[in-house]
Amino acid sequence: MKTRIISAIIGISLMVFILFFYKTLILNFAISIICCMMMYEMFCATKLKENCFIFFVGSLLYSFLFPFLKTEIFGDLRLIFFCLYFVFSLVCLLKNKDKTNIYNLIFCYFFTVLVANFITNIVYIRTECKPFGLYYIMFIFLISWICDAFAYFFGRKFGKTLLAPKISPKKTVEGAICGFAFSFISIYIFNFLFLKMFPLEVFVNYVSLFFATFFGAIFSIVGDLIMSVLKRKNKIKDFGDLIKGHGGVLDRFDSVLLVTVFLYYYVKLFPILFLKG
Repeated sequence: MKTRIISAIIGISLMVFILFFYKTLILNFAISIICCMMMYEMFCATKLKENCFIFFVGSLLYSFLFPFLKTEIFGDLRLIFFCLYFVFSLVCLLKNKDKTNIYNLIFCYFFTVLVANFITNIVYIRTECKPFGLYYIMFIFLISWICDAFAYFFGRKFGKTLLAPKISPKKTVEGAICGFAFSFISIYIFNFLFLKMFPLEVFVNYVSLFFATFFGAIFSIVGDLIMSVLKRKNKIKDFGDLIKGHGGVLDRFDSVLLVTVFLYYYVKLFPILFLKG
């Protein structure tokens, strides 16, 4: 427990540092590194890192470049690189069909494409949700990690009813409820503090804030469960051991991935904050 708390403090400190420069390419670079580390862990879990090394390298390159492919300077290059990666993956599939597990290769292709798209929504939120990009980015991490942390702590202490015993034997209904409750508490406190520090007058759509928090917490839990399924399928406890007490990067960001997708599209339809006047 002590190790888990220390790792969390270090991780949060690093995130605060990155978000301090969120308007710069430092954020893009940080997302690139995170994406590559998640790919590395999944390729290790499926044994494709050793069995199809060239595909592994190409997937890492695609993951690293993706957060830089839609910028105000160079425009939107995502479709071009997606097509190149598709052709590259197809060649790897045909060349290695007798040497490696084809299903793992196809899975890792879709995993790379989806995860790179999902996590890069953080960059798009920054550029497309001005002047509240920082608010929405912090919203994503707060709701994901608060829900996960309190579900874990309270689940261990008070949990009795298993949430999904065939998927994750440690997740409980009681823990999930506590995660939900503290997600709402933390988001509303964060919202209050942000408005106090924001230099302009802002109107808050509290109905939109409520549903963003409610569905964000749900997607956080679902994302965690999906990764639990993948871990059980590959017969591993964690995707890595980089973050002591938490596992790998993929273990730490599993609850973030679906929330980024949800919030990116949600706030386009139902913005939470508006400038007055």
